Amino acid sequence: MENNDSNLDWMVYWSLPKYNPRNSQIRLINEINFAIKKGFKYIILEAGTGIGKSAVATTIANMYEDSYILTMTKQLQEQYLDDFSDMLVEIKGRGNYKCNYTGSCDFCIKAEYNLRRCSDCEYNLALNKAKQSKNVLTNYDYFYYASVASPILDPRELLILDEAHNLERKMLMLSSSELNREYISTKFGIDIFEPLMVATNSINKLKKDSDYWIRLCDDLIKECNKRIKKIEGDANKSVQVTLDEFESDPSKYSNFDYVEKQNLEQDMKSFAAITLGLQANELIIDLPEKEAILNNQMDISAEFKPFSVVDDTQKLLDLGNVCIFLTGTLGSKDKFCEWNNINPDETYYIYEKSPFDVNKRPIYPDFAARLSGNHGKNPNWKNKRAIIKIKEILDKHPNENGVIHTSSNEQAFWIMDNLKGYDFLFVGGENRNQVLRQFSESKDNIVLIGASVKDGVDFKGDLCRFQIMFKIPYPQLNEQVNYRKEQDPKWYYYQAVMALMQAYGRGIRDKDDWCVMYIIDSSFMELFDYNRGFFNDYFIEAVQKKKERR
Repeated sequence: MENNDSNLDWMVYWSLPKYNPRNSQIRLINEINFAIKKGFKYIILEAGTGIGKSAVATTIANMYEDSYILTMTKQLQEQYLDDFSDMLVEIKGRGNYKCNYTGSCDFCIKAEYNLRRCSDCEYNLALNKAKQSKNVLTNYDYFYYASVASPILDPRELLILDEAHNLERKMLMLSSSELNREYISTKFGIDIFEPLMVATNSINKLKKDSDYWIRLCDDLIKECNKRIKKIEGDANKSVQVTLDEFESDPSKYSNFDYVEKQNLEQDMKSFAAITLGLQANELIIDLPEKEAILNNQMDISAEFKPFSVVDDTQKLLDLGNVCIFLTGTLGSKDKFCEWNNINPDETYYIYEKSPFDVNKRPIYPDFAARLSGNHGKNPNWKNKRAIIKIKEILDKHPNENGVIHTSSNEQAFWIMDNLKGYDFLFVGGENRNQVLRQFSESKDNIVLIGASVKDGVDFKGDLCRFQIMFKIPYPQLNEQVNYRKEQDPKWYYYQAVMALMQAYGRGIRDKDDWCVMYIIDSSFMELFDYNRGFFNDYFIEAVQKKKERR
């Protein structure tokens, strides 16, 4: 189904008035508008790099003047604001706003009373402004909180979901809970992994022992209740202060441990949610390696992950009368609909291939060895031939910036330890955005390395002239991934294909750009040959045959 209408009445809503829309953008805007008028609930736009999906999406949002636009990261949120600040109002999580009384809105004293009365609260001012605006920009994490976890947002005509190929994975992450060993030990004096200190217990047994985790959560809830009652009943903290009194003299609260009370109440909610999920047999228990536990590593967690996020996804999608999914790489419309519980008969699909010259973006399968598989103490990726191959590629690009994509931080550190003579910059963890800024501003030739830059970042021009895919990015195996893999093996391979194609797109961002990608894991051929349907034309045509390699 295709709409060839060349109507330009919408030009008054064009979101980049300094630039004329390209022919492809005109066609896509007309087709999306056509699908909306035809009554389609879901619209998928798969359009490659260089099409300008964000300009298309924001123009559609301008036309209907009642939208939410979601991004996967705060960094992408900032990019939208840079380009379309005149038409978008953003809202982020409470912790991004300063509180005049406690430092962070995450621990807002006044939230305990009546959020609407917080006239000087930066978060509430931003939230109220967003609610009254025509087009709201936010990220998936906040939108999940505000639409599923603690519903405070009303439905709108359009819900536009950027980087939508990651929707199910994102929802699986957001719907999960955890018990952090260090946090529970420090705050409550309990080692959540105590049963494993007894020789008769095994990690597999503890993974299946729902009763143990339910009892643990019940004990933690009782302890929270006891501490809250102590705070409320303390003789020095028993004075009841009304909201009006508080606003007239906030200093009255200076000795009140309201932050701790709110923390305890939030903990109770988390513990109770884990208990209910386990009692209903709706959660998978995922634990770290036993060696990490027995070696007394503290910064590890027991994770509780849902078998399915269908209900939560539907609640999120219900906030749009029409949902528009944007992606550069979809893989399969039918599988996307199936895994997100979207009715394919109510879904309109549009594909627009990237216009970039294939000769400027070759993919060289230049294998060192099979680096995927054989998990454990001696994984396949710990192969000296891989180090030799990476060195060979780096020496081909001595005066150029590049990116090495790994599947884990451990792999990145192993490569850096074995190649000391190169200027690597590790990216990952909490300082990811700071490192990316350092990389983009540096005048030196640097090789960025890590597992967290396969999507959501742009390496334009000289920022990246070559990329190395170290290991095929299969999802790391845990209880939840194993469950999904058993239910549908194609899901597992789909995740690897999406990550690979997204990584490929990082290095060439406009028609005059160029970037070479090397794939050194021979597992690629198996993935490529048996899952060809998930790869789009843009990727397939760039893969070089052996005789064509330089």
